[in-house]
Amino acid sequence: MLAAFVMLTGCGEKARVITSYYTVNPNQWEYATTLNADRTYTVNYAYSAWENIDIDDEVIMNGVVMAYYIDNDGRDNILPYTLYFLDDNGIPYQERIEYDIEPGRITFKIKDTDFNTPVSMANISTMKFKVSVIRNF
Repeated sequence: MLAAFVMLTGCGEKARVITSYYTVNPNQWEYATTLNADRTYTVNYAYSAWENIDIDDEVIMNGVVMAYYIDNDGRDNILPYTLYFLDDNGIPYQERIEYDIEPGRITFKIKDTDFNTPVSMANISTMKFKVSVIRNF
């Protein structure tokens, strides 16, 4: 983030950092799915979309948006971030936490490497995120 700040301020312009915090409860996740030929669904990932008025076209084109997963120890982990687990059979899998932005909105995403996102999401707890928007003035 420091490098981005220096880069934004290096041309003599002023930059402003705006930070927002989000708490995502287990019931605030939705599923992105694909309809298969046999009329069943495949869950691609879980997502939770949130309003953020600081993310506008100007920031998307000329600023920086950085998002972090705040772990249980209170540490900020820059996204994308990967969590490592063992399933009930002792087989390792990963959950990758990502984000996507569009004007006025940030979407947090969770993708499992074992493609069993609904099972993982059934055991998920409340998650916290931090979003920093860096804009030029």
